[in-house]
Amino acid sequence: MIRLILADDEPIIIKGLRKLIDWESFGMEIVGHAYDGNELMQLIEELQPDLVISDISMPHQTGIDIIKEIKRRSLPVHVIFISAYQEFSYARDAVAFGAIDYLVKPVVKQQLESVLDKAISLITELNEEQKRKGKLQLLERKSKHEEMQDALIQLTDGNLSAKTRSYQETAKQLQGPYYSVLIVEVEHLKEESDRWTEKEKKLIEFAIGNVLQEVIIDTGIGYVFIKQNQHVAVVSHDDMDMPILLAEDTQRKIETFLKLKVSIAIGRPVSELLKLADAYAEADQAMEMKYFVGLNRVLSYAPQSKVHAFDKQLYDAQWDVIRSITAKRWPEVQVSLTVWLQMIKNETFGNRSLADSTCFSSVSFIIQELSKSGVHLSERALDKRELQQLLAGFETFDRMSDEIIGLFEKTYNELDSDSGNKDKIVLAKIKQYINEHYREEITLESMASMAFMNPYYFSSFFKKHTKQNFKQYVTEVRMRHAADMLSLTDLMVYEIAEKVGYNNARHFSDMFKKRYGRLPMDYRQDTKKTT
Repeated sequence: MIRLILADDEPIIIKGLRKLIDWESFGMEIVGHAYDGNELMQLIEELQPDLVISDISMPHQTGIDIIKEIKRRSLPVHVIFISAYQEFSYARDAVAFGAIDYLVKPVVKQQLESVLDKAISLITELNEEQKRKGKLQLLERKSKHEEMQDALIQLTDGNLSAKTRSYQETAKQLQGPYYSVLIVEVEHLKEESDRWTEKEKKLIEFAIGNVLQEVIIDTGIGYVFIKQNQHVAVVSHDDMDMPILLAEDTQRKIETFLKLKVSIAIGRPVSELLKLADAYAEADQAMEMKYFVGLNRVLSYAPQSKVHAFDKQLYDAQWDVIRSITAKRWPEVQVSLTVWLQMIKNETFGNRSLADSTCFSSVSFIIQELSKSGVHLSERALDKRELQQLLAGFETFDRMSDEIIGLFEKTYNELDSDSGNKDKIVLAKIKQYINEHYREEITLESMASMAFMNPYYFSSFFKKHTKQNFKQYVTEVRMRHAADMLSLTDLMVYEIAEKVGYNNARHFSDMFKKRYGRLPMDYRQDTKKTT
């Protein structure tokens, strides 16, 4: 609808004009009326009409004054004047200043309709022209914005030269002296993201983009683009605290307006656009920290501490878990699991890939040792590929830890489901003890006491499940460790004999030859020849 204002210092004229024709049939809506020049100018400012029909001789400001002011301000308003006969030449001057036409009082319906047709044509043409200009401006802005996005993507990849036009245009828009990179990532809780359709995901991406547009682009402090399915912002600033304050404000607005939780990671500020690749890499690394510290955070980059070996501590923690599971004490299992997982978290802090791989290998070791000890495990627990996929699918280390504890709790609860498991658990406990205490004196009686059996029954029990008598099994464990020491160390034979529980080196050598068909020194020499 064309918006119209009627103006005359005589109310009866305005009333007559209202009733003279069916304005709606012309696609027009009368949005206001004025009785003097000042009031008319005020209404033009407030209501922004497309057309004004006004008496040329108005109190306070004449029609000429009004049309001059419209022209001075370049307002998109067309004017039709009404004049008395004696004002005829005055009205013609008004047309020279840009009025569409003039009508002589009393206004004739047919003449008014003819002039309105002319006005509609001009207004339509003006609107089309404005639309074309608007589209061209929009395309131009879009083109510049896309060029800027492309340049920033190349800069964060480290692939843009300072000699290119794209770099120079970017430098004009982002003048520093410092530049920071922020990465925004929606928290996709697994149970929620599985329910999101592709359309919903696109809407979420669009909505977050709108918030970032308002906070960063519209304020002129930077630009936003999509990289690797994440929203990335590059901002220019002089206050070193500005990026964190901006991230906190952005996070707050996204949660307030969109009811979404996001993490925002920030690299350290750089003083050159060519160093944006470093700032982006740091922001990307900072985003990994949410795996360890939790979701919905503002994460600032901090250099990672050097990872040191913790194999011995990890090995001991794993065996604590195995011992507690086979000893059937769930409270102790929970404690040992918590200590073991916390150790991995502390030692791999800041390096998600290392945390994932360490957890996977550590869980696999525990499952393998439980299985070797005779504990019955489900096929799913033994499926390493499924285990690896499971552990890699969690957004935080704590969520993964809960899943691992749940997995072992399920294993623990299923131990009694097989009637033979009780015997297997007892046997596993005995085997573990022998493997850890082979250096010490181990007797049938002491092991029988540990299993709450009398020695005769224990001897029969042990042979039934291992197909070896107890003494043979202990000797085999000792010889296996002795063979490893001969291959991997330079210890003397008598030293190795003592370390595997033999006070007499000759007796040890005889037992070793019986097991491996060679004396200890011959075994060592043959092993070195093959390596």
